Amino acid sequence: MEIKIINRKENKLLNREEIYAIVEHPGEPTPKREDLRKKIAAMVGSNEDVTVIVKILSSYRLPVSKVWVNIYTDKDTMKKLEANYILKRNKLA
Repeated sequence: MEIKIINRKENKLLNREEIYAIVEHPGEPTPKREDLRKKIAAMVGSNEDVTVIVKILSSYRLPVSKVWVNIYTDKDTMKKLEANYILKRNKLA
């Protein structure tokens, strides 16, 4: 699995960093959120507990997925801003 960060933007108003990345996973299924959270947090140098995978968009019959990630400065801000179902998907709620 290879992750390429396409766009990285700091949103000071919401105390988070917004990342758009493309994940190439030839010969494998779409990566799990937990694996993506660990790898992206390690790439960026942040904590895994405040990294949220908002959306994974897979292409049909192509080993490429688009990923939207929010990385917050603290857990309180994350819990206030992210929808509860997204936190449950990421196993953070």
